[in-house]
Amino acid sequence: MSETPNWYHTLPPDDSERAHFPGGRPFPVLEGPLAIDLGDYQRLAVSNLEDHGPVRSSSSSSSSNSTGTGNTCSTCSGSGSGPPAEKGNKRARAYFDLGLRSMFGYQHEKASKCFLACLTYRPDCALVHGLIALCHSPNYNFKGDAYYESTDHEEHLYLTEINHDLPVDMIAPSLFPSQRVAERHSRLAVQKVEELREQHRKRNRNRKRKTIFSNGAGESVPMDGVEVEMEMEIEAVDDDGDASYYPTMISEIESQIVGAIRLLTCQPGVDPRLAEERVARPYVDAMTKVYMKYPNDAEVAYFFAESLMVLNAWSLYEYPTGKSLSEDVTKLRNGLESALKLHPEHAGLCHMYVHLCEMSSDPAKALPACATLRTKFPDAGHLTHMPTHIDVLVGDYESCVRYNYKAIHADMKVMTTSPDTAGPLSFYFGYIVHNYHMLVYGAILGAMEGKAMETATMLNGYLNERLFMENPDLTAYLESYSALEIHVLVRFGRWHEILKLELPHHPLLMLYRSAMTRYARALAFANLGDIAAAKFEADVFDHLRAEPCTNNRILHNNTVAALLAVDSPMIHGEIAYNSGNHQEAFSLLRQAIVLQDGLNYDEPWGKMQPIRHALGGLLLEQGFIIEAEQVFRDDLRFHPKNPWGLTGLIQCLKSKLTKLRHPVPNHNENGNGGSCCRSKKDSPQRQPFQNGTKASVAETEAEIKHLSYLLSEQQKMEWVDFKVTAACMCCRHGGKVVGNPVQELSTEQDAPSLVT
Repeated sequence: MSETPNWYHTLPPDDSERAHFPGGRPFPVLEGPLAIDLGDYQRLAVSNLEDHGPVRSSSSSSSSNSTGTGNTCSTCSGSGSGPPAEKGNKRARAYFDLGLRSMFGYQHEKASKCFLACLTYRPDCALVHGLIALCHSPNYNFKGDAYYESTDHEEHLYLTEINHDLPVDMIAPSLFPSQRVAERHSRLAVQKVEELREQHRKRNRNRKRKTIFSNGAGESVPMDGVEVEMEMEIEAVDDDGDASYYPTMISEIESQIVGAIRLLTCQPGVDPRLAEERVARPYVDAMTKVYMKYPNDAEVAYFFAESLMVLNAWSLYEYPTGKSLSEDVTKLRNGLESALKLHPEHAGLCHMYVHLCEMSSDPAKALPACATLRTKFPDAGHLTHMPTHIDVLVGDYESCVRYNYKAIHADMKVMTTSPDTAGPLSFYFGYIVHNYHMLVYGAILGAMEGKAMETATMLNGYLNERLFMENPDLTAYLESYSALEIHVLVRFGRWHEILKLELPHHPLLMLYRSAMTRYARALAFANLGDIAAAKFEADVFDHLRAEPCTNNRILHNNTVAALLAVDSPMIHGEIAYNSGNHQEAFSLLRQAIVLQDGLNYDEPWGKMQPIRHALGGLLLEQGFIIEAEQVFRDDLRFHPKNPWGLTGLIQCLKSKLTKLRHPVPNHNENGNGGSCCRSKKDSPQRQPFQNGTKASVAETEAEIKHLSYLLSEQQKMEWVDFKVTAACMCCRHGGKVVGNPVQELSTEQDAPSLVT
């Protein structure tokens, strides 16, 4: 075996045995080539996890199975044999550390499994029970109605006949997250705190204690009845004269953390409408008190910050103004920034700070935290991905692609070693597909066609029709990621390739992919000049869009219904434009932009292709320079330095510069240089270009030079393989389609009446 890496520092270097949960599920891997490197962070002190000596087992024996299997949690089942005492605490500590690091990276299911493994070695660690409860609780990405309506599992339904006496989370890997499991573990945590307090009170009353210490004169003085601190190990003499180590009292700080978690989890099945009032806000208030008492404790600061973030998830700031939406945000920001000064490389604090800053007016403020997340936790895919939330907001599309690519490969390792907690059926898989989504988005904006298509194709290897046929429940939150390569084809104007795409065999099962295929085909036919075929595809799209289940399917923070509502005027606008109805087209595209801007904030944005690129490009194509310029300026505010917006704005400014130098006195209805709106009623009066002063000409020339430099630098980025020459590929028409494509459509799959 190769030399043990430093993150295994709590393990014996020659110990490679892997224990199992009841039912055969293996404990998480701790060492070897499949071990996960999540950094080397440790909480300095955890009650009953310090290596003070042999564990006092609650069972009569401490033998272990030679194969490392069959180890049962004595605190949960009340029977079974445990691991060797001399190795137990090192393994308990290793599993605790791995669980905590996994928790910071939002691998909550993996974390809960690590904590359960920890309990099999050290059943008296109350904090571990509390952290399992927190793993099963709402988080920043899964909260509110979505959480409370889908996680109230009755535990007994998942118990097997053979293992009916065991806790459900020990034998049912699919039960995650669960309000009932959270409630049970928070209850066990509080009970353990009280149990150990009572044990120590009893020993203080009934057992003679002798403490030897120096009186300062070099003499040893025996003292009876000396008060012993709660955290100290007490040496007790049993009736048979054998000495053993008893569990310690739970520290005050851990007792308060556990008490706060209990408030969050004590009401499984709570009405989602009352959850904030009854459990979420009380938890925030309790953690605030703990934080005020222990502001320097890294985990306390993290739990405090996360409690506020979950309560205000994705509603921290008004976007794009950066105005705080709640007084909680000020408390959150102050708490995180103070904690990061003390713990600048704490994974959980850095993670939360990125989420805090991404909606603010200054997302770049999170870049130091991003630097930590990019490099310190190599196998934490979600943490490696998190900086890319900031990358897209500052226009660093190369980093967005690079670090999502690293995150994907990190998660591949996790999927290999822990398929039950990271495979396609796991809760964490939603985070894995998010990495693909963000990479494709960054590649699309950065003109990296090859990398975008490669990544989208990789994801389709998982999110295929067979997966959803066998697991239809996954469609609600994963099927919407199955259409990424369609967005790539549209972005880069691959109209003929779009027409070769196979249609899903089950249109309603693959609803979003079906709708996106129709969307793309409508745009392709419109841009290739076959308006009849385009209208047919638009009709099928509208039938799919009307399906009620679009309201129950999501793409992260937005419903499929909301996303398709944006696409509808986009389709009809493109058809109108290519039919020669330019004013109608522009009106529809403006409507689509309003709907796009009204989507819930998300990273990446809800729509893969900004509609402003189409509107601005087509306005410019028809000579409406002033409005096109403003459209591109607005786009670059949302998507800094993207080559599509830069190209459009540069073209506008060059046209503007020409007119400043050579103004046209009278403008005709072609509107060169003006707005394309049809009436004074719905737009300002057209303003002709005035003869440009030297200053205005110089300013425009300087801006063109600056924007051209930004564009040239962007084109030097790794993976850029597409030269952007227009803001949208709908501005660059290909040849006409030969024949009548509608006749080639499959009647069985394509007739609008069959999808209703």
